[in-house]
Amino acid sequence: MKHLPLYLLTVSALLLSLPAGANPREFTSTEGKSFTAEPIKVTATEAVFKRVGASNVTVPLNRFTPEDQQFLKNWAENEKKNRIPKVEIRVNTNKRDRRQENAYEDRQGEFQFEIEIENEERNFDLKSAKATLLALGTDMDDENRGQGVVMDRTEFRDINIKEGDTTTLKGKLVRFEYDKRGFTHGEKYTGYLFQLRTAQGKVIETRGSTPRIENDAEVILKLKQNEKFDERTFRSLTGSEVRR
Repeated sequence: MKHLPLYLLTVSALLLSLPAGANPREFTSTEGKSFTAEPIKVTATEAVFKRVGASNVTVPLNRFTPEDQQFLKNWAENEKKNRIPKVEIRVNTNKRDRRQENAYEDRQGEFQFEIEIENEERNFDLKSAKATLLALGTDMDDENRGQGVVMDRTEFRDINIKEGDTTTLKGKLVRFEYDKRGFTHGEKYTGYLFQLRTAQGKVIETRGSTPRIENDAEVILKLKQNEKFDERTFRSLTGSEVRR
């Protein structure tokens, strides 16, 4: 009588109960033995399965039947398309704002965003993700009061972060100046919007400098570089839109 290999015996023993929301399936080895498990990661050569109350187990793909191998490959493709990974995003504007010499109300400033993204998953690599960063300002000219302006729009492509790793995105260095009294002019920085998406365009996380900006992200993301918008609604004052 053939015995179940040790690695399959371990999986069978520890997967008698699975957590709520899991998707267990019966798999069959090339030796004809079956076990029930939940796949959590599949590569070109092996599959990782979740175990209850213990560490995960890794099994070579060639130890499964052809049908199960195909299932695992299809599962991996669907996982890439549909999974929204858990990430931690930290935004630093590196903003500096100072008074111009011998000019009490004239201000000069600059910012260059640094965005840290930590992939908190332990069995999923973030691949070919995309992100958009907008730095928003207000037009200080008296004639344009109430008008906002996109001071910078940066698109990030092909963002790849391995499980448990962190990467840093850097925006452009943007310098600005303005006068808020007297001979008003220039642009003043007021906030930012950052959105991270999967390769398929699904939103992973949206981060804004205020809850209001986050709530209006869909409208704000249509704005182009240097475009003027209504500061109450964030809608374009030129009627133009940008595709993501």
